[in-house]
Amino acid sequence: MRLPLALLAACAAWAQTQEAGLRAGVARVEITPSTLGPMYGYANRKCGPAVGTHDPLYAKALVLEAGESRLAIVTLDLGSIVSQNLRREVADKLGIPVLLLAASHTHSAPSYLAPAGTGAGLAPASSEPPPYLVEIEGKIFGAIRQAASSMFAARLGVGRGSLQLGYNRLLLRDDGRARAVFDNLERIPYGPVDPEFTVLRVEDETAAPRALVTHYACHAVVMGPTNCKYSADYPGVLQARVEAEIPGAQAMFVQGGAGDINPLFLARKGNEEEDFAVMQKMGTLLAAGVVKTARTVRAAPPARASIQSASEVLKFGHRWEKDRAVEVGITTVLINGEIAIAAVPGEPLHKLQTQWKARADVPYPLFYGYTYSSGGGWPGYIPDLRTAASGGYGADVTTVIEIGAGEAIMERHLIQLYRLRGMWRDKPGLP
Repeated sequence: MRLPLALLAACAAWAQTQEAGLRAGVARVEITPSTLGPMYGYANRKCGPAVGTHDPLYAKALVLEAGESRLAIVTLDLGSIVSQNLRREVADKLGIPVLLLAASHTHSAPSYLAPAGTGAGLAPASSEPPPYLVEIEGKIFGAIRQAASSMFAARLGVGRGSLQLGYNRLLLRDDGRARAVFDNLERIPYGPVDPEFTVLRVEDETAAPRALVTHYACHAVVMGPTNCKYSADYPGVLQARVEAEIPGAQAMFVQGGAGDINPLFLARKGNEEEDFAVMQKMGTLLAAGVVKTARTVRAAPPARASIQSASEVLKFGHRWEKDRAVEVGITTVLINGEIAIAAVPGEPLHKLQTQWKARADVPYPLFYGYTYSSGGGWPGYIPDLRTAASGGYGADVTTVIEIGAGEAIMERHLIQLYRLRGMWRDKPGLP
């Protein structure tokens, strides 16, 4: 019996992928706090400790392996994350040297780290870790270990879509200075945003999707300061809907450069039923676009699978207190020579994301904001120069990092990307 040429070609391509050794593993664990405590974000929240849980919080792990190189991406329904201990444990005990901890930045998560400006964005203190951090470190480690122990032959594909569900909350006033618009209940699409979302599709040898990683840049603050229940906000709805529509796939969410981008759908009535319905609407709209895009992505085997990375801790001055320093750990990842990830902790503004996408000359430049990876602390807001000059919330108010740090971080990512691509030589080239 003679096989069709198309099937023969597909088998040959798959064999090529196997030879290159691309493998993946996925796992998840619930990280909803076992006790009710203070909630993340919103200095004006009146309810005090959480009163319950609306929807569960998860940590979801994706481990990728090519030859001897291994990478773990963990998406988290948390406001922020800093864990040098977890980074060391995963490297030493699991043999995974690169760990990206990507927080969705939901403001309905537990509060367990010091806010930026009181230590989290500065050189890390040596005090005892909060109990909740210790609890989730163990859970996250277990999920990564499970993913690493259940690897399958895999290939990757990336799809793109566009959906403007956010607005730029920094509105320029007549005096040339920006002021934040937090409660845009009229859903006016103020200012510049990056409406693009990307979907990283991880599929197995049967072409079945095993993981779908959505990247989008919009604050997870549909639920406002009147909400007193733990919730993953719209990214939780997005992931649940995608998993319901595409059974067998683990849906994950990575926040982008959302420091100045708020959702057009804001739940601010103070009525629990009505407010969570708004959150459901926002997540459902994004999920519809993601599902449509995910179904069109066709993962192609690379000529040779590879995972390359470079991590470093950059030291910047404090914007207001000149005798203090802000340490920022960044990681640049290049997968298959085509997918370039720039991982930045804290809250980078959207222009840093668009700069990376414009300048990283690879087919798929991905910007991972709110992502802890290689030491340092949580630097809070990281504005671009122009936005910092205009001021406003996240541009000068509530910032701690020195002016120009955003562009300096992106330059380092580009330098590392060119190095991973073998473009820096030891000697000058031909004249």
